[in-house]
Parts: sequence; C-alpha cells; structure tokens
Amino acid sequence: MGDKMDWKKVPNLPGVRCREHPTRKGPSGRPDVYYVLRHYVDGKRYEEALGWASAGWTVKKVAAVMAQLKEAQRTGGGPQTLAAIRAQNQAAREEQAARERLESAEMLTLGNFFREHYLPIAKKKKASWYGDQNRFNCRINAALGDVPLRGLTREMIQAFLNGLVEAGLAPATVGQYRALIRRLCNVARQTSQEGIPLLEKSPADGLEVPKIFNSRDRFFSYEEADRLIEAAASRRSPDLHDAIILSLNTGLRMGELMRLAWADVDLRHEILTVREADKRKPGGKVPLNQDVVDVFEARLKRRKEDAELVFSPLWGDKRENLSHSFAKLVDELGLNDGVVDRRLRLVFHSLRHTFASWLALSGIDILKIKELMRHKTLAMTLRYAHLIPDATRAAVHQLRPDKLLKAKDE
Repeated sequence: MGDKMDWKKVPNLPGVRCREHPTRKGPSGRPDVYYVLRHYVDGKRYEEALGWASAGWTVKKVAAVMAQLKEAQRTGGGPQTLAAIRAQNQAAREEQAARERLESAEMLTLGNFFREHYLPIAKKKKASWYGDQNRFNCRINAALGDVPLRGLTREMIQAFLNGLVEAGLAPATVGQYRALIRRLCNVARQTSQEGIPLLEKSPADGLEVPKIFNSRDRFFSYEEADRLIEAAASRRSPDLHDAIILSLNTGLRMGELMRLAWADVDLRHEILTVREADKRKPGGKVPLNQDVVDVFEARLKRRKEDAELVFSPLWGDKRENLSHSFAKLVDELGLNDGVVDRRLRLVFHSLRHTFASWLALSGIDILKIKELMRHKTLAMTLRYAHLIPDATRAAVHQLRPDKLLKAKDE
C-alpha cells in the first residue's frame, strides 16, 4: 500500500486511515483516495481495507460502516468486522440470485421448455423428432403450452388425453401423445436451469391410457387388389402404382419403401435388404417375385444417374405423399364405403397385412410367414394362422385317431 508516510488519519474518524493515489483522479477531480479501517473486536486488532473513492467510498459511507460495527460490538448482534459484513452481503446476494433462478424455473412454460430444451436434444438423438414437433404444435401446445412446467399436474395431462379420446382420435394416436408428454417430463427431470432442476417429479406417472386395439382384420381380396393396381396405373402415378405392387408382394411398410436404396436391391439374386435402424422395425432379407422384379427393372430405366433412393423425390427434396394418394384412390373405388370400424378400413398398411394373409391362404407355414414379415415374435404372426387352409379343421378331426382307424377298418 506504499510507505507508512503516505497514510493519513481521517479527521473525526478514529481508526480510519487514507492515502492518495499519485496520479489517478477520483470522482471530484481530486486525487483518488483509498480508505483502511483499524479497529478491535474482543481485544483482537483488525486492519481491513475499505476501498477507493473511485469505487464509491466516501467519508460519509466510511462513517456509516464504523457506526454499524460499533453498534454490533456494543449489542453483540450482527457482523462485527468488515469481512463479516461482506460475507453477509454476499450470502444475501447469492440467496437473492437463487430466488430469481427458482422463479425463472417456475415461470418456464411447457411450450418454452419444448422449444428451448426438448426439441434441440430430440433433433440430435431422435430420427422421429419431426413427428414430436407436429404432435406438440397440433394439439399439446394449444391445451398445455402456456402451463408452467412446474405447475403441470397429472390431472391436467389426463384431462388432455381424455379430450383426445372424446375427439375421436384412435387409441394408438392417444398413446403417441401420452408417450411424448412422458418423454418431455423425463427430459425435464434430467435438465437443470442454472443449477435448478426443472422438474423434481414427473406428473406423467400413473396416467391411464385407453387400451390399443389397432390390429386390422381386413385385407384386400385378389379382385380388389387388381382394381387398385389398374386404377393407380390409369392415374399416371408411377410411384403410387409401384409402391402398391411392392408392398403387396414383399410386405414392406411405407417407411421402409421410402428409405429403400438401390444399393439394397439385388436383382441378380432377386432379393432386397431392409436395413436395421435404431428404434425402427427389424430389418432382414426379402425375396422378390417376378411382379416385383418387373417393377424394379422398369424403375431402373427411368432412374436418374445420381438417385440413391428407389423412390426419389419428384422435385427438390419433396416427394408425393403416397399415403394421402392411396387413401384418395381407395375412396374413389368405394372400397371403404359404409365401413365405420377403423380396423376394417383399408389403408396403405393393409397392403402389408394382405401380403401375410395371402401367404397364409396359400398354405405357407406360419414360421416362414414370420420370417417374411420380419416379426419380432411369433405371437405377432399367429393372427394369420386361422387363414391357413384346413389348419384348424384338420386338427379337430384328428382329435381321436383311434376312432378314425376303427372307421377305416369297418
């Protein structure tokens, strides 16, 4: 702090010293002044730096601190040293900052959390993040987007899900909304904002969800399939026409068709490969019949040189929405006229169901059907077992083979 000769006593403030900066000016244009306090607490001497006039210290402020310390020493309450005062002030500032952080976390709405926290994470980790965004923007945001995340309750979420059911949404769709809300809450529990967890406990736990009965019992008859293919050809929609034939003869799902690359098609050995992908259905090898080979060969002739996908975009990065085109075609043919039960309505996925049903009707072994359908479990394939010709009828006739032998002898 300089030589002892530099320090001067401050008039009327015993124990306070000051020194002037040799060059720097203070607020008044005079030399900047530095203040130091020397005092005793319980017989122990303390020498504590106050600060520069340019940092806000004045004789009046120094006098106020001195009075505060003397009063604390007299009464025995409150901080009795400058260091203790500063520690107390720092603690107060930290407490205030913590309150502000908590208030900020409590004011964060579900909508802001989805946009600021969840969606950036989903874009990096989820191939289906776009579906999450559509579901949130379509229904969740309007119903729950303005609700503070910490104010979200299980009752609110349950009422939202019940509303979806009352609006006529399919149970599977309601289940998708429930799954998204659960993911949002789980991510919020793992996310902190300035050290404050956004959620302590998930309000999505224990939600009731309607049972999902989404298995489709109806499949295309041979005549209906022929009409469908002919109509697609007449509409001059080669992608829709080809997708129908491919799905009918391979059982590929719409997503698998759209992701199918030419590198996965082996026409020489008449087989294609459905690639494994994270969180998607199982992949595997699929044999090709002549109808499928003909479609691929025709598409190869009009394939663009740089096209990697079998169903490349028609323009830019966009391509025809085949699901919508398929639905319009089915409606035009009247194949869903009078059908109320959604499980009996024909949709694009019915082509895959038809593939398995036709295999069963042809007497193909159930294990072979499982392999061709790339099902995870045999239980998923057994729904087609009743279509295998005479499978159940022959079984009941074999119930008493001893009687059959006796009848033959007679």
